[in-house]
Amino acid sequence: MRLAFASPAASAIIDSARIWRAARDLGQPVQPMLFARLDRLGSGILAPVLDGLLTLFEAVFRRRFDAGAPTDVDLTADEERLLALLDQDSCPAPAGPVQPALAPALRTALRSTRIMLRAVLGRAPGDAAAREPAA
Repeated sequence: MRLAFASPAASAIIDSARIWRAARDLGQPVQPMLFARLDRLGSGILAPVLDGLLTLFEAVFRRRFDAGAPTDVDLTADEERLLALLDQDSCPAPAGPVQPALAPALRTALRSTRIMLRAVLGRAPGDAAAREPAA
């Protein structure tokens, strides 16, 4: 998927994931950087939600979250996977080499993130109004 075709909710998530990754890599405080970026959209309250989700994503999959650069137009495999997980209301247990004890926590974090996205942005990536039109 190309970022230009993403819904507003998906774009906010990907933008946040890229800011999150940059802040972590630079050793900067993540939540203040996320809040500053998200607050421009009136959604600064999502900073701790997305920080927790991405931190848990890394713990579950036992590796660093691969985020694109802020100017990249194409999504990384991890960005696509994150959106796919958020797209499903009842996501299956993550496949592949994972920390199985954390899979239920990831499902809960995904549900909580969807709730917060709907409360703040009016929709989440899996909502019918947020889906991409068929090509």
